[in-house]
Amino acid sequence: MKVKVFKLRGKNFRERIVSLKENIVTKMTMGILRPFNRHRMVQLDHIREDPENPIVFLGNHAEIYGPIASALCMPVDVRFWVINMMMFDKKVVRPYLYENTFSKKTFLPVFVRKLLAWYLGWLSVNVMNSLRAIAVYRDSPMKLRQTLRESVEALENGENLMIFPEHPEGKYEKGGVSEFSPGFLMLAEAWWKKNGKKLRIIPVYANREERTFTFGDEITYEPENGFASESERVLKEARDQMLQMAGFK
Repeated sequence: MKVKVFKLRGKNFRERIVSLKENIVTKMTMGILRPFNRHRMVQLDHIREDPENPIVFLGNHAEIYGPIASALCMPVDVRFWVINMMMFDKKVVRPYLYENTFSKKTFLPVFVRKLLAWYLGWLSVNVMNSLRAIAVYRDSPMKLRQTLRESVEALENGENLMIFPEHPEGKYEKGGVSEFSPGFLMLAEAWWKKNGKKLRIIPVYANREERTFTFGDEITYEPENGFASESERVLKEARDQMLQMAGFK
């Protein structure tokens, strides 16, 4: 996947320097990690690219493996949905990473876990902004509108999106698939209301052991069925597909 970065035109000097630093950090990080993260693509022909109606990919989290592998290996360009705490303030990112990821790595000494959270917190802010990730605000309905507005604009520009819908409470499944949060389906409704287009959704399963990316069957959001009914159907079908790709069905 080609790394897309911010254009520097129209920015003041300080913003240009910050953007340039983020771009350099991202390209260096991608260049170092990509040779160690080769994945075989399975059912790649399930992807039918259409700039008039882009795809929303739903990926499995597998702790931090899914997002990292997706950033390095997705065969088409995507913009990621990322929790806002991972994007803006390193002082917020570090405790968030420690609490949700590294505190659970009990086989590592505490100082190593804190060091990893510190480093990846710094890296996350640089990389997520360089990749033009879309911030997701779980606890603010007003700011969630901003997420939906920016996502619809991205789709209108022909950009595919990558969302990790597993519910964040507790520990993400390493090899399985946690329950899905329905929040991303608000985007399907917003896309329909703004442009009259039915959102196209493809589940993707990243397999840590086999080093594969498996693409599921395309799911189309059908707004005429009603939001509640269609949300239930899409969530079940997407998760069932992902569980099947993971070998649990």
